[in-house]
Amino acid sequence: MDRRWAVVVVSLLQAACAAPPAPGRPVDGEWVIAQARSEPLVDKRFARLVFEAGGRLSGHTGCNTLSAAYTLEGDRLKIGPVATTRRLCPELQREQEDRVLTALELAATARVRPDGILELRDAEGRGVLRATRPEP
Repeated sequence: MDRRWAVVVVSLLQAACAAPPAPGRPVDGEWVIAQARSEPLVDKRFARLVFEAGGRLSGHTGCNTLSAAYTLEGDRLKIGPVATTRRLCPELQREQEDRVLTALELAATARVRPDGILELRDAEGRGVLRATRPEP
């Protein structure tokens, strides 16, 4: 009985912590990273981005947590220097992290497509990152 309550409490806390999209800014909220630098992610369990309405970006590369400031004017996106934790991870996760961080560094535009996918593109219009909303 106690274990079931613990599962319920954890589930409720996870739902409460998920950043919902803000009205008028479709990129705001939590996103599950699906692809970075033209390659699908090896491990999507933790790979997340959270665009907060106040101009903070947080998330996880699948290896380390990340944080940065960002501005979004129309579809023009500017992400400031990204800070990460320095956890040691297996090689595949480090490669994935490098692709995610490089994509964020190159991102110049952000838009949510009609099918609900978030796309970050570089200054030449090439897709550098794709993400979806977490499943409820």
